[in-house]
Amino acid sequence: MPVVIAIHRLKNFDEWFKLFKSNPPPKIGRGIEDRNRVHVVAELTASEANDVKEFIQSKHMQDVFKQVNDISTAPIEFIWLEEVGHIYEGTVVKAIEFGAAGGAW
Repeated sequence: MPVVIAIHRLKNFDEWFKLFKSNPPPKIGRGIEDRNRVHVVAELTASEANDVKEFIQSKHMQDVFKQVNDISTAPIEFIWLEEVGHIYEGTVVKAIEFGAAGGAW
């Protein structure tokens, strides 16, 4: 299943979010360290992917992105991902206690 992630670096998250209250994106992740960095995530069916790409590239959306970029610190970045399955499905690799002596980090 294709996934598209829009990474958006904002001047002010609260001002940006007001624009989407009536029609919010499917999933929004907000940065923990940078509260003005937003990831909008959409899972698509294979048949939707091309339509969404065309919509993003449409004149209408390019005009929207120009307006949105006024409240951003950088242009919106789109990342397209393809699901490859669960690499370790059904296999226990190794349990690690993070922060424990001798553990990771």
